[in-house]
Amino acid sequence: MKVKHILKPIYDENSKVLILGSLPSVKSREIGFYYGHPKNRFWSTLEKVFEKKLVTPKKKKSTF
Repeated sequence: MKVKHILKPIYDENSKVLILGSLPSVKSREIGFYYGHPKNRFWSTLEKVFEKKLVTPKKKKSTF
């Protein structure tokens, strides 16, 4: 089965960290955002590291 990577990288001129991952999951592709499955630990880990609650993909994208 061939899966096309449909999500664009998220970065701008202020980016300082590159986070590499594997092919986005089915759930991530469904919602159009990285690490989209509610049980994925990626965002909860970043929330703890940065002491900031991230509730929506839009807020997550604008925060980092």
